[in-house]
Amino acid sequence: MSDAYALSVQVEDAPEKATLLYDAECGFCTYWARRWAMKIGDALSIVALQRRGERFPVIAERDLLEAIHFVDVEGSVWRGAAAVYKAASLRPRYRLPWWMYRYVPGFRQLSEWGYRLVANNRMTASRLTRWMRRELPDDAPR
Repeated sequence: MSDAYALSVQVEDAPEKATLLYDAECGFCTYWARRWAMKIGDALSIVALQRRGERFPVIAERDLLEAIHFVDVEGSVWRGAAAVYKAASLRPRYRLPWWMYRYVPGFRQLSEWGYRLVANNRMTASRLTRWMRRELPDDAPR
C-alpha cells in the first residue's frame, strides 16, 4: 500500500488517471464531485458509481453508496474524508488538508466525523447546497 491511510483493498486494473467515484443519485455528491473536478483539473477523473460498468469490482457497491472513493494511478483506494483530501492533494494549492489529515492530531478523526455527519444527512446537505450554491459553468465535467 502506498499510504498508511489507504483502504486495505487494491484495484487490480489501476486507472490511467486518478479517479473519484461518487453517487450520481445524490445531488450533494454530484455537485461537489463536479466542483472538485473543476478545481483539480485534468489530473482527476470523476466517475458516477452507477456508470462505472465493470471497473473497480473489488470495491463493494454498498461501500460506494456509503462514501465517496478515490482510486489513484497505483490502484490504492481511499474513502470518505481521506478520499476528498487525497483527491484535492493532486493540486499543490490544495495539499494542506491532506497533510493535516495525516499529521495533525485529531484532524483525521474530526474530518471523518464531519464526513459521516454530512453523508448520513445527504438530503439536508443537498438542500443546503442547492440553496447556497452558484451554478456550475456549462463546460463543467459531468
